[in-house]
Amino acid sequence: MFEQNSEGADVRPLRSLPVPELTDGTTVLRQPSTADAATVLAGTRDPLVREFMQGVIPHQDLDAAARWLADVPARLWALDRAAYFSVAFADEGPSVGWAELVDLRPDEGAAEAAVWLLPEARSMRTATSALRQLCRFGFEQLGLARIDAYAAADNMPVQVVGAYIGFRRAGFRPGLFRSSRTHALHDAVHATLLPDDLC
Repeated sequence: MFEQNSEGADVRPLRSLPVPELTDGTTVLRQPSTADAATVLAGTRDPLVREFMQGVIPHQDLDAAARWLADVPARLWALDRAAYFSVAFADEGPSVGWAELVDLRPDEGAAEAAVWLLPEARSMRTATSALRQLCRFGFEQLGLARIDAYAAADNMPVQVVGAYIGFRRAGFRPGLFRSSRTHALHDAVHATLLPDDLC
């Protein structure tokens, strides 16, 4: 089942796909489960995640994170609203982060990508691996024509990771990005990735 976007390309609805397990030998993107509750709890409380991602609400406790994982990722996938993945190392250890395609816009053939990692997993290799796999899924399995990403202008590491896999700067949006931690407004850099640019 496909929907045609304004570019004439076919975009496959999320609901028509099972949640895949993606791996490149370095990291694994897999279906979130309640076993990831400790990671999600820590991530939503991490100062950098909350400073540089919008709409991050810290879970009250481990049970709250588990309840969210049991309900929200699968429900939003079934509604074609978001593709959520837990990020883990390829040695089958516990999850170390989160990857998501949100703001899915089938009419444009577009979506927005984001990845966060716990402090102990933060490295350019892990971040680029997770982001590359997420974008490859969007292009190859969903049929997206474009993936957007927004980063706070003062969050240079994220911009470097995006540029490394082919994202190109598309614009600058003053005061667009609101911190989930301080609610301060950051200027935002908008970058975009096309299928042929993914490297």
